[in-house]
Amino acid sequence: MSAIAVAPSIYVVDDDPLVLAFLQAALAPQGFTVELFESGERMLGKARAAVPSLFVIDVRLPTTDGIELVRTLRSIDACAEVPILMLTGEGRLDRIVMAMQAGANGYLMKPFSPEQIVAKIRDLTV
Repeated sequence: MSAIAVAPSIYVVDDDPLVLAFLQAALAPQGFTVELFESGERMLGKARAAVPSLFVIDVRLPTTDGIELVRTLRSIDACAEVPILMLTGEGRLDRIVMAMQAGANGYLMKPFSPEQIVAKIRDLTV
């Protein structure tokens, strides 16, 4: 009997609708199941009920800081080991270091290509 392959699920949190649309367009055709969230609070509610294969989180969010969101995810037992990819347009090394110290597994600087994000996600989910 062979196992049925399940598409990796990705929860994406970004307050920019254009970034969300870009990520949906880049990831869905690659076989990922993508759920989009404009706030960390909404994503946390969903993550407590159904844990994804990977989180993609913008560093700067309007209400919940992306780094604080990483810390919260790491405190939830079911999410403690789920890979987290941070997105940043700031280019500030100190924020990237803080995200990694909080528990993020990688980061990408905006702007990035569809190929770059797919490659990074594949690295983190293999």
